[in-house]
Amino acid sequence: MSALACLLALPLTACVTAAPHTSSGRAVELANLVSRSIACRAGAPRTSTLDRFLDAERARGATPEQIAGARSTYVTVSEAATINQDVRPEACSAEERSSLKPRMARVRAGDFSGL
Repeated sequence: MSALACLLALPLTACVTAAPHTSSGRAVELANLVSRSIACRAGAPRTSTLDRFLDAERARGATPEQIAGARSTYVTVSEAATINQDVRPEACSAEERSSLKPRMARVRAGDFSGL
């Protein structure tokens, strides 16, 4: 029940924390980027985005445990963002949309270096 309260009461980043320079931290960034891009109509991920991200993490030297953690984190954050957007929609400004488009284009191209 406390997880639901966290999801409804606080911004998503306050509920899910991970060190930014870890596979899980980058998974949080990716999930937030994808979620906001979809909500702002600034681009959608490819169906293979998560797998391509995890492959990139393997190439960075992530262990199987780190890959599993990153996958779990991405799925959790994505689901929470979807629920949050349904419960309390967050509007997108033109500025946010324009900043998301090039970042999402890089992700669609398989470039996860900006995370």
